Amino acid sequence: MTEEEGTKSHPLRRNRRRLCVSLTLLVLVLLLTLFIICLILALTLFKPKDPDARVLSTTITGVSPRVTLPVLHVELNLTLDLVVRVHNPNRASFTHSDGASHVTYRGIQVADADVAPGKVPSRGSEDMKYRLTVEADRLAEKAGSLATDVLSGGVGFDINTRLPGRVNFLGIIKRHAVAVSDCHIVVGFPRLKVKSQECNTRTKI
Repeated sequence: MTEEEGTKSHPLRRNRRRLCVSLTLLVLVLLLTLFIICLILALTLFKPKDPDARVLSTTITGVSPRVTLPVLHVELNLTLDLVVRVHNPNRASFTHSDGASHVTYRGIQVADADVAPGKVPSRGSEDMKYRLTVEADRLAEKAGSLATDVLSGGVGFDINTRLPGRVNFLGIIKRHAVAVSDCHIVVGFPRLKVKSQECNTRTKI
């Protein structure tokens, strides 16, 4: 190769290097821009929000009270039908695993039920129905308090429902949460209907 040809090849090599550097910088800028866009979406539009579980209604579908005299003794078998609504405010589905619901009377657990797993669509809700049966033998420990409440016209029960689950955005952003609903209901006597119901919802991360 002559000196003249070698001199001509230097600018070509420099141009190639400049082109490679320019393309590399362009790719880096595009990747950085894409990362910033994804980060903004993750912190705004796709920011995980807490799902919640709310008891819509509690209905007594079966009741079998027994009162004995002259010494007042009350036995009560009670069947409660609950409708729980799980709301998912996220732009991705919320998958919840097996949940549980417990009924307590004056601190004593008197009924429990499993809540089936499910999937709540993006920005949607799911209504779940399940049944809780309060057995008389579980109330035996509080028989005296139960008799007093019956005579006063109302028996109060506390219902706690827990639904553990996860929100998953494209397999990248994951949020684990437990939707919790706490309700206090009062069963009126002698009509044996739900007299009042107060509920609060919360989410445990």
